Amino acid sequence: MVTGKKQQGEESEPGPEDVEVYTSPWVSGTRAAAYFGPVSTAIFLADEDTEDRVKDWLRLELELMDSIKQKAHDLGANAIVGIEVTLDPFAEQEGKVGLRLHAVGTAARLESLF
Repeated sequence: MVTGKKQQGEESEPGPEDVEVYTSPWVSGTRAAAYFGPVSTAIFLADEDTEDRVKDWLRLELELMDSIKQKAHDLGANAIVGIEVTLDPFAEQEGKVGLRLHAVGTAARLESLF
């Protein structure tokens, strides 16, 4: 019978939440089995749509990481290496001023050396 719940000892298929993110282009104890190329994402929040700047920045950072992890996962990667995140608190987009977050890194499939 299929219940939709994971049985004890049963492993689930890795999802985007399992993609590891590293600022370094090299990860100790691993080798890159494959590189899938650059992945990037950006999010903009207009100042007029901001109620609590700190909470909104934290929410946007989570959305940014979820988005870039999904893109890497869709390519078959289990990691993003060399990630760089930039924040522009005075960005302009479509005549509005606000916060822009941008992330870029390299999607890779890492394998443990040990």
